[in-house]
Amino acid sequence: MRYLSDVNLRAVLIVLIGRSGRTVDVSNEEMYDAMLPDHSRGERVLIEETETGLRLSIVPRP
Repeated sequence: MRYLSDVNLRAVLIVLIGRSGRTVDVSNEEMYDAMLPDHSRGERVLIEETETGLRLSIVPRP
């Protein structure tokens, strides 16, 4: 799986935000950094299908 649809992404966010205590604060700086990545370094999120669902990992920037 190379990407998540908008519906699947919302579902993943609901699960993750729920696990974190129902609130996540994101600064403007973090948001802009995530929205405007340096594309020459490749994708930052690795999405893998597992037997029971999905595994999402952040790939560190070199």
